[in-house]
Amino acid sequence: VVTVVGTTNAIAALVATGRTGSTTVSGSMAIARRAGIRVFATGGIGGVHRGADQTGDISADLHALGKYEVAVVCAGAKAVLDLPRTVEMLESLGVPIYGLGTGEFPAFYRRASGLPVDQRFDDIEALARAVETHSNLGLGTGVVVANPIPPEHEMPLDVYEGAMAAALAE
Repeated sequence: VVTVVGTTNAIAALVATGRTGSTTVSGSMAIARRAGIRVFATGGIGGVHRGADQTGDISADLHALGKYEVAVVCAGAKAVLDLPRTVEMLESLGVPIYGLGTGEFPAFYRRASGLPVDQRFDDIEALARAVETHSNLGLGTGVVVANPIPPEHEMPLDVYEGAMAAALAE
């Protein structure tokens, strides 16, 4: 059995050939929408890659969030991405970012990136109402629910910055 990562552009071929695969956030959103699942959780979404102005490398996750009415609960976007441009693209696509107990978009391993969310919610019921209302209004996009990593698991800033610098240098 061959295991393949399935983005939205690979799902049909996998299903048609009977192959197994895992999915990215974009693939999971497409399947969730089709199955009537309105909310799911993941570690982090993909986004705009650093240097995307030269490479055009933008994750299909962002396009899926702009297309499928599914809420994705996550700890932000993957840390090696261009977080300001990712948040800007979500805004351009009409995808709201709701913070659960935070006013800042999480940086995956860190609780905050310095980038604001569209709305902070400290009450889970109010957050659920906002997600449901977004869907009921027929706005046609997903929602990012930013749920930062617990404080006790947050990577220390010096370790985070050192690891990012090393990864980007490589």
